[in-house]
Amino acid sequence: MAKTNFSGPITTGPIQVNTGTTVGTNVRDAAFIANSMSFPFTYASFAYATDADRLATAAANQAGTTSVTFVDSTANVPGITAIGGFEMASMITMTSSANDSALTASITGTDIFGYTQTEDVTLSSSSVASSVKTYKTVTAISVSGAGTVGTLAVGILKTNAVSVICRSLFNADPLSQSSTTSAKNLANNIVIPQFSRITDIRQNNTVVYDQNMFMQIGANVAQAAGSTTNTHDLDYFAGRSATTDVKALGSMHVPAYMFQNSAQQNNCMNVSDDDASGYEVDKSVVMTANFADTPTTGTSYLTIDWLQRVNNTN
Repeated sequence: MAKTNFSGPITTGPIQVNTGTTVGTNVRDAAFIANSMSFPFTYASFAYATDADRLATAAANQAGTTSVTFVDSTANVPGITAIGGFEMASMITMTSSANDSALTASITGTDIFGYTQTEDVTLSSSSVASSVKTYKTVTAISVSGAGTVGTLAVGILKTNAVSVICRSLFNADPLSQSSTTSAKNLANNIVIPQFSRITDIRQNNTVVYDQNMFMQIGANVAQAAGSTTNTHDLDYFAGRSATTDVKALGSMHVPAYMFQNSAQQNNCMNVSDDDASGYEVDKSVVMTANFADTPTTGTSYLTIDWLQRVNNTN
């Protein structure tokens, strides 16, 4: 069977011109291709254990540390690469053994897409400071001033945010494929063309989660001159509300049952809304979740509906 690719709009009816007053004669009526894609996931997609010095140990980063020494700077941060054929990214923690609250840690690494990402985090006093962004890898951390007062360890925390890209390397569900399956089918993806309009985002929970779950729906965003540095916006389309728990059995839609503010609604009206002008990109959707504790139960699929490539005057 032949394949046809549409980029819209598709005109219908007795088409004449864009202006006029008589519908069906000299007023254009146009339709756009409706798309719907879903991505399956379970509690295991976001589950990992706390490991306070997974990335860097206190023994290797004594008082006066200005450049963190890593266990393995090339390691995937959560250390999980094969659940359903996708990788994860997570927030990282920095544990100070003394009062480092006057110091700033500058982090360089990669986001879930593999693009360069940077962030400045204020360290803590004999406690833990966490990044805001989620990292696939961390390649460098520099500490301001004369360095740390005490030791510094870098790791992950099971209750912090975890990002999962809605793009798998094989079709684990429903075909039960694995990384060793021959002729693997890359079937589970949510990638939305530039200038499209999202009409619905919903998370259908077919098995209830046993821990509170706060979900964000994000994407890649083109920066000035098309730069991919700091491209991942964790809640570009929806999420980031400490009161909107999506753990229950049911269908969680925007904007009422999956949090969405006016800026996120604008990004749904035109998925390229926040892209640098002239550098609009297709959106690869990413789920980022926070749990109250390590989840052990829960099954879902995320579905997004959109009208493909709506032009910027509609």
